[in-house]
Amino acid sequence: MCCPRPLSLVSSRRFRHRRLGGFTLPELALAALVLLLAAGLALTGLDRMRQRRNCDNYVRDLRVMAAAFDGYFQQHHSWPPSSSAEVALPSDLAKSLAATPWFAGSPFGGSYAWVAPEPAGTADQGPKRAWAGRGAVTLTAFLPHVPLALTHAELLRIDRQIDDANLATGRFRTGFNGWPVYFLEAAQR
Repeated sequence: MCCPRPLSLVSSRRFRHRRLGGFTLPELALAALVLLLAAGLALTGLDRMRQRRNCDNYVRDLRVMAAAFDGYFQQHHSWPPSSSAEVALPSDLAKSLAATPWFAGSPFGGSYAWVAPEPAGTADQGPKRAWAGRGAVTLTAFLPHVPLALTHAELLRIDRQIDDANLATGRFRTGFNGWPVYFLEAAQR
């Protein structure tokens, strides 16, 4: 008879044969889990970057538009009448706003509108008190083809950049339907 093979040689062949077959199911599941977690973290980070970029662009746009309205006030010694996407602005103000996204809308959608200050004596009571002597640039979603997608977290981020991080006070607030309102100060004039 033939002498038996050493045990170590037999066990090492089995081990090599088993490993050459590929990955085991638990190993594949672990690799898939790691890839899914990495993809989830990347998407979350990209969403935060998009949100931050949109908020920064919106704040910049508000400041540029406010400067155009202030320039109009300095030139005419009065604010322009209220306007929206359907109601035209005075031609010289429209030219000043042509280089801004006034006519294209915000990074969040919606359309910009101008609300002229309340006449003296009409804004003495209630919620209209905030409008006393102040015009405002608003963002609205009245037009169905221009929806507004702005979250509460984005509104708070914008408010922290502009003033007091309180959506009920300061120059940046929420108004009708929770839509943003940016007040321009007429008291300084």
